[in-house]
Amino acid sequence: MANTAFRPNWASPPGETIRAVLHAKGVGIDVFRLEIGLNERQATDLLAGVLPVTPVIAKNLAKSVGSTAHFWLERQKQYRDSLEELAAAEPELGEWSATFPVKKMIDSGWLPKPYAKGDVAFELLDYFDIGSVEEWRKKYPTRLGLAKFRTSSAFQNDMPTTLAWIRRGELLAEDIECAKWDRQSFSTSLRELKPLSKIEDPKKFLPVLQRECARHGVAVIVSRSIPGCAASGATLMLSEDKALLLLSARFLSDDQFWFSFFHEAGHLVLHGDEPHIEQESALTPKQEAEANQFAEKIILEPGGEATLKAIRVNPFSIARLARQCNVSAGVIVGQLQHQERISPKLFNKFKTRYNVSSFTL
Repeated sequence: MANTAFRPNWASPPGETIRAVLHAKGVGIDVFRLEIGLNERQATDLLAGVLPVTPVIAKNLAKSVGSTAHFWLERQKQYRDSLEELAAAEPELGEWSATFPVKKMIDSGWLPKPYAKGDVAFELLDYFDIGSVEEWRKKYPTRLGLAKFRTSSAFQNDMPTTLAWIRRGELLAEDIECAKWDRQSFSTSLRELKPLSKIEDPKKFLPVLQRECARHGVAVIVSRSIPGCAASGATLMLSEDKALLLLSARFLSDDQFWFSFFHEAGHLVLHGDEPHIEQESALTPKQEAEANQFAEKIILEPGGEATLKAIRVNPFSIARLARQCNVSAGVIVGQLQHQERISPKLFNKFKTRYNVSSFTL
């Protein structure tokens, strides 16, 4: 008779069996790792299937968790055989994983460093929380239509890298508890956030920005992008009740950062939660212009664009207008440069330059 046992399209590492036994026994990770002679990182990697079960580890597992060393070595062999079988069943897996900048993702802390080259594809499947390339195609590429990007023509936008960046934002957003998404209250709150632009240290203003936006259902994440992703920002409805506002802080200056924030906020307010958003097409020039106008209006209140165009540009008028608008002088300089009132080379001393280490990667 043929073997009709269920065979999943994913492989279960020995760590899953270990976790189940530890849970049943009520044994914590710290006690477990000491019993088998591993440090904290090694124990975590073992449970995740990254660190393989060696003969020494198998012997210690038999003493600590139970069964025999032979059982644990066989469990490891079955896991590796399953990975190989899965790879053989999906010939596209290697080609798919090769489209991602894996080394850069590892260097940025997005992916753990695999113990073997063949594990790269499976780390990516874990990262995207999928079981196959086919599932990735169904779930992720459409997000280039969902997300509303601010991009620079100086950079080339690469779909897999951009999707990896968005996924990084999603994962970080899981740690932010939000109230229910409220478009009206979020829009109203934006004017109260403008003074944060005058704080020079992102480590001081970012927690406040995240906390205040979370009160209205928006998880604000700053995650530096990697080469291949040209997005300065993106917005995405993670659920009916929670929005993601993702920034890359690409240019590390206050004028760029805050314009990007208010621009992305504009997308959420103006376009953020339309029905059937998963079928939405790519962002149109009209929507981009609307988000730009939204950001400019927020930044330049109460005087508006007319005041910016009317002032006689000098250091004193820039400082005075910044006080009137309740924003940093750098943000005003950025608007003057954007409106071509001044050269991009002028008055840049007013801008605050951020340290890359100040932002979450």
